[in-house]
Amino acid sequence: MRVLFLISGKNVPSSRFRVLNYLPFLRKAGVECTVLASYPEKYEHIRWLGYRLSYLLKRLTRYLHYVYACLKRFDIVFIERELFDHKSFNLELLFMGLSSKTVLDIDDAIFLRYPEKFRVLAEKADLLIVGNQNLFEVAQKHNDQVRLLPTSVIAGKYPVKDYSQPPSEKPVIGWTGLDTNIPNLNPITDALNRLAEKHEFVLCIISATPDPIQNLALNNVEVRHITWNQETEYQDLSAFDIGIMPLEDDEWSRFKCGLKLLQYMALGIPAVASPVGVNADIIEQGVNGFCAATTEAWYAALEQLLTSHELRKSIGLRGRKTVEEQFDVGKNTLTLKQYLEVILDN
Repeated sequence: MRVLFLISGKNVPSSRFRVLNYLPFLRKAGVECTVLASYPEKYEHIRWLGYRLSYLLKRLTRYLHYVYACLKRFDIVFIERELFDHKSFNLELLFMGLSSKTVLDIDDAIFLRYPEKFRVLAEKADLLIVGNQNLFEVAQKHNDQVRLLPTSVIAGKYPVKDYSQPPSEKPVIGWTGLDTNIPNLNPITDALNRLAEKHEFVLCIISATPDPIQNLALNNVEVRHITWNQETEYQDLSAFDIGIMPLEDDEWSRFKCGLKLLQYMALGIPAVASPVGVNADIIEQGVNGFCAATTEAWYAALEQLLTSHELRKSIGLRGRKTVEEQFDVGKNTLTLKQYLEVILDN
């Protein structure tokens, strides 16, 4: 089986967790994998070129990829999400016009931003692979060949937190994500401010830059920023004692795949998350994590975890077990391979 993966970029989370993590396992299973990434990465631009010329370069790069696909010939063309963060979809249709079977992988609600684009591509694809049940229900309206593959992590790469060590005097509440998602912390700033009045802790934020943090209404909360680095990601995350994933309960968030939550859990770190979208399905309340929908609920869950090393350990280790059983790439590779084999047989 020869598969061409068209990805958004090697540093883009959807590319890393929906495609790149699977490649070693697929290759070991005998699948011939070729990866062609957007250049510049889909959401980036080259400063000296500017936005417009960078976008034209992305299109030129994809035209060259199309020529390569014509010459090389693949059994399956696997499009991760979309080629461009743009309403156009003519290049996607070019790839779908090849003799290869086409897979469209979706991990976010792109149909909310570009509904016509999503409709056309979803109907044209031979198979849609989606990251959660909410996405599944939408995709099924456009194509009866839809399969669920939850966003997963390589559990073995995440070092489990060592709870045999004495707890630190200042536990670390941590969040990681894109700069553009830092405003998701706004709904819990009141809870964090109240906690800081009674308990010592550090709020650690891992992102590209510290700039957006200045807009958070945090009073007397000790904040530490770590610049995201793929090489040190696991080490930086493992310094957390509690991981948080607050979300606005809006239409976009209801279709997210819970990646941050899974990363915390894979490390054996107890997590608190908004019960939005798939988060409520991943978390068994008070068993492998906590869901919190109000300021009071956030305050209560975080206070419990801040004040009990044993609770952090029990919740964290159960979270790790959940990831190993349901959200591990090593196990879910078999499911992905089966999906690809089925469309070749149809």
